[in-house]
Amino acid sequence: MKAVATFQLIGSEVYRTNTYIQFGSSRKSLGAVVMLNPGSADLQGEARKKLIMNGSHTDETTIDNTMRQLIQFMKAAHSNLEGRLHIYNLFYVRNTNGVDSINLFEHLKGTGKYPTITLPSLFEMTQHPWILIGWGVEKRSRWKYFEEEKRRWIQLIQDSGIPSFGIQSENKEYYHPCPQGPAKIERLEQLIQAYNANIKPLSLEK
Repeated sequence: MKAVATFQLIGSEVYRTNTYIQFGSSRKSLGAVVMLNPGSADLQGEARKKLIMNGSHTDETTIDNTMRQLIQFMKAAHSNLEGRLHIYNLFYVRNTNGVDSINLFEHLKGTGKYPTITLPSLFEMTQHPWILIGWGVEKRSRWKYFEEEKRRWIQLIQDSGIPSFGIQSENKEYYHPCPQGPAKIERLEQLIQAYNANIKPLSLEK
């Protein structure tokens, strides 16, 4: 498998959009994930030079820890992997620290420096058999743009009618699919169990 994404240099920040993990050669959607923001996956070599030169470039990327976790989940939950797992984010500026990334997003939105990036269309959403929600459980009363993005995504998922799942906290927020440390293995098992309980039976009905 491989990961592919579009990178953009906007001001001093790097944005990563249109990300997917490719299994085999089919373009069919195997599912989708919506998380917080892009992490450490990056372009390498000539591809990175093209980004710096042109300000935008689409190519194969490195596979970061979250992507590796998602690959393990897909292998465990599916008997036939031929297609793409699409990765969406609440916002698309790259940063590996969750709280720092949200603060950066709030700053960029508040100062008008965050680019216009629209949500997927309803048609695009309906091409996915399911969506995994995993944007994290951090909350601050000052994060108004962050909370607005979550509400927009929840509404889009509801409007699309596609089944969704995730591992929820006590206050109904969605845990990230790849925590650091030993909890990573436990989260993988939770994701597999949630998929088998909530999504897999729906596919068997078709």
